[in-house]
Amino acid sequence: MGADMTPHEFIEKNVHDELRKLKFKESICFTVSRDAVDYYRQRSMFSKSVVLDVLAWSKKRAKEMSR
Repeated sequence: MGADMTPHEFIEKNVHDELRKLKFKESICFTVSRDAVDYYRQRSMFSKSVVLDVLAWSKKRAKEMSR
């Protein structure tokens, strides 16, 4: 198959896919998924799992951008 994803690619893809499932506009999905990678890079600790924290942050950010 294809090459393995880096952690940044994994986060970007999974955030984008999750936001699309939640019916956010493509432009918001794209922007928030890129922002999620920056959020991941800036954090040194996460309260839950990395993926759950990043997804929770991303959903909140997408809702704010949808207003």
